[in-house]
Amino acid sequence: MTTNVKQAINTTITTDQDLVELAGLHAYLEYGKDQVFEVNEKVYRVRDSYFNEDPTGLDAMTIQNMTSGEYHIVYMGTNVHGKYGTADIVTDVKLLTAPVPAQLEGAEHYFVKMEQKYGEITSVTGNSLGGALANMVGVRHEHVRSVTLNPALLPANAVETDREYENIVNYIGQYDILNLGVSSIGLGNQVPGARHTIYNGIPSTAGIGFNHTGYIREDGKHVSHVTVGTEGAPGYGVIKVDAHYHLVSSIWTGQPLYGGRSERIDLNVETIRLLSDGIETSVLDRLDWAQQYVNHSMEIITHESAVYDARLNQLREIYQESVENIVEDGLLRYIRFGNGMFKQVIQGLHMVVDVIEARCESLNFLLEYPPVALLKFITKKTIDLDAVFAEIRSYLRRLEDQLDEFIAAIDDIVMRKIEDIFKAGQERFHDVVVGELASHFNYVTTNYSNMFDQVKEFGTQVDQVAVAFETIDNRLASAISNQSAVGDVGKIQQTTAVEMIESPYLLNFMALKEQCLNIAMEQFKTGSSFIVLPIATSLKTTVSLIEWSGEQITSVIRTGTNIHLYGNPGNLILSTFTNYDENVKAKVNEILEPMDELNEMLRGVRTGLQKFLTNYPVVVDNLRPYIDSALFNDSGYYNIHIYNSAATSILKDMQLLFDDIVFQLSDHEAEAITVLHDVSSSVKTNMSILEEQIERAATW
Repeated sequence: MTTNVKQAINTTITTDQDLVELAGLHAYLEYGKDQVFEVNEKVYRVRDSYFNEDPTGLDAMTIQNMTSGEYHIVYMGTNVHGKYGTADIVTDVKLLTAPVPAQLEGAEHYFVKMEQKYGEITSVTGNSLGGALANMVGVRHEHVRSVTLNPALLPANAVETDREYENIVNYIGQYDILNLGVSSIGLGNQVPGARHTIYNGIPSTAGIGFNHTGYIREDGKHVSHVTVGTEGAPGYGVIKVDAHYHLVSSIWTGQPLYGGRSERIDLNVETIRLLSDGIETSVLDRLDWAQQYVNHSMEIITHESAVYDARLNQLREIYQESVENIVEDGLLRYIRFGNGMFKQVIQGLHMVVDVIEARCESLNFLLEYPPVALLKFITKKTIDLDAVFAEIRSYLRRLEDQLDEFIAAIDDIVMRKIEDIFKAGQERFHDVVVGELASHFNYVTTNYSNMFDQVKEFGTQVDQVAVAFETIDNRLASAISNQSAVGDVGKIQQTTAVEMIESPYLLNFMALKEQCLNIAMEQFKTGSSFIVLPIATSLKTTVSLIEWSGEQITSVIRTGTNIHLYGNPGNLILSTFTNYDENVKAKVNEILEPMDELNEMLRGVRTGLQKFLTNYPVVVDNLRPYIDSALFNDSGYYNIHIYNSAATSILKDMQLLFDDIVFQLSDHEAEAITVLHDVSSSVKTNMSILEEQIERAATW
């Protein structure tokens, strides 16, 4: 046992946690004079309310801690909806210049006035612009402590960048966009005093507002959490985002544990019990929240696994619909089915060819039996199209066979290649993103459960050690006084060896999905194109051959019906012949009409196939967002990221706390304390390993 506690915890004074809550939440609620409110079970009364009164935009209130008697000034940040909201905006802009804006001067005047009225002001606080106002006071009055949350910077003339302002402490949320911006432009040194990162908020654009203020206010009321997901859906839950919740302080002294450990304490029964109580209230409660976040992640993953068939079938339907719509006139409509449009078109081609062939036979009959008077004048009597029709029918049959191949290829893509998308080129999982996450979280949940039990066991041991110390002390005193035996002190919880299991999964962090998507897209595009494009090319070639055969028929008919007369048959004969010629021409026209229809149909099919060949790669590219969502629901995937970011934040906080616990338990001669030190060290180490594992699901 070493030195005495230099600053025992005082539950009545206003802490940094309280000031942070005052700055980010209560400053914006515009309490009236004498209004009473509570902060972390401490009662405050508003002694002076100064809202919407100052043309510079200054808004502030002076409050008193009714238990400790302390006075504090709380400055409000930018209030665009306030009476002088425009002045706030102007002041925000002027902070980037050198002169001190009038509102900052007004903040100091208000401070001086309040000290004259109420005596010494213990601390000033504020958020954003309110933080700058508080720090302006802290810079000019070293006796007052300024504690801010995500403060704005001070103008260049207001701060000496090479000076240490020991009376100023700024808590910066890890996702605070204001201070991220200030740091990025190299003006971070214009925020005077110490800067400590706190792990509150969520990494989401939806959280920009409350990440900066540190609190959510809805309809003027405080909401301590942000809701994730949809009620009733897997993974639905809340994340605590209040800034003060993430300020870590010593279990023994209440001092914030940023920038160094707490002062060395004297370990005795009382302080050991404080540790036991702190494990119960400050550690297990938070770890329980982190476990809920992890469990919500598992719910989402389990749900995605359960709906694998639905995701697979939905992607199949989207692909099939996309292929069907490549050709606008519906040639590929219902392509995988027996009565698909393409099949019907080929049947139509057969029918048109039948009509043409029948009409050709009718023409031949006319040519073979001309009027007797004209026989000697006609040199061409029949048209031989048998070979051409045999050829065109052969092509049509080939077209049918190729279409069957094409349909089979599309079906193969739908049923097999689409399924391969979910594997993304590996064989470990049939559903790689879900499988990888599920496998990783099996390790995480097991490790988390073990770590949680270890902390509980540590808390039990600490409590039992405190009881034992007290018992021994009492019995020793009794033994000395009464010459009696000391006796047993009862059993102490045995230490269970806990070793984190390394997870071989999620090594690519949450970039896993994007990487799988890229692999799946490339493989699917190449693989499916390799299957269908050659067949589509063959189909188009065959259609072109049929078109060429049709042109042959047209040419033969036109050539074959070019009837020549020899000699001079006279007017009568010519008249008779003219009627005959008109009849031939009429028959020819009857043939040419379905020929035009045939050619039109073939041209449409060929054009459609060319569109398929040209647009298929584009169609596959357009599937990317659908494949992305099919690999893992977008919102669910993002919610996993959110939940694990929150869980990681708590583990960071708890490691900071345990770092202090390990420090306080170190270098003691009592063996029991040494054992507790070793256990606490193990807890801290295991938290670090677990944080790394959980962070894989919180990092893109």
